[in-house]
Amino acid sequence: MPDMTPGVPSALSPLVRRVVASNPSHMTGPGTNTYLVGIDEVAVIDPGPDDARHVDAIVGAAMRERVRWVLLTHTHPDHSSATSRLVKATGAEVLAFSKRDKELEVDRAIGDGDTVDGTEFRLEVMHTPGHAVDHLCFLLDEERMLFTGDTILDGMYSVVSTKTGGDMAQYLATLERLRKLRVSRIAPGHGEVIEEPPARIDDYLAHRRLREKQIVGVLKRNGPTRISAVVAMLYTDTPEPLLEVAGRQVHAHLLKLRAEGKVAGRDAKSIWELV
Repeated sequence: MPDMTPGVPSALSPLVRRVVASNPSHMTGPGTNTYLVGIDEVAVIDPGPDDARHVDAIVGAAMRERVRWVLLTHTHPDHSSATSRLVKATGAEVLAFSKRDKELEVDRAIGDGDTVDGTEFRLEVMHTPGHAVDHLCFLLDEERMLFTGDTILDGMYSVVSTKTGGDMAQYLATLERLRKLRVSRIAPGHGEVIEEPPARIDDYLAHRRLREKQIVGVLKRNGPTRISAVVAMLYTDTPEPLLEVAGRQVHAHLLKLRAEGKVAGRDAKSIWELV
């Protein structure tokens, strides 16, 4: 199994290497994964947190003159904060969904259907909103490896929170879209490579559908209910540090249900009920 020791580059395939950042937590698992695609010309996917040692490891694995592009799956800090430091070290071009982010200097906006073409590879760009409005996934044509950022993870479920640009309806639509792709492996933003993509995507969809059904069940049994009470009933095994995040998940589900005309409620602090 490839090494997941922070700062130690590991080969995942003839075209792909991984460097794990030293930022483990309840939210990031073992740490943020940075991927290096290509040999002669290198695209760095998600440079990770602003950690000089992590950037040094990326540059050491790629050779600074070979890094041509920095690709961002999205601009959440654990994936993008090292961008400026890496660009300063390599002179790479920064590609992301939007050039309007105040925290980053993006050279080129990319979106659905665009490609990044290196000497030995082609990455297809997919706009995959849900976890974040600016989220992108990248499909490596030569190996059918899909880089999913925070849309699909190993060992945990992705957070969908309106507080960080999430939308549950968009997220489910994105999962359904990815489910139809011919993919050999998934390279997630956190955790180990996923060797059986269809099973993992099906699991993600089943998890979200079950959670929505459970939320509706709570409202049916208890009548008008606050989100905090829903969390207390459904997330009984969730560690204390993640209960706030669980509340955001419930809120995202409720907003989807409200858009469908199934529930009523104003915001995260209000009482919600079935219509």
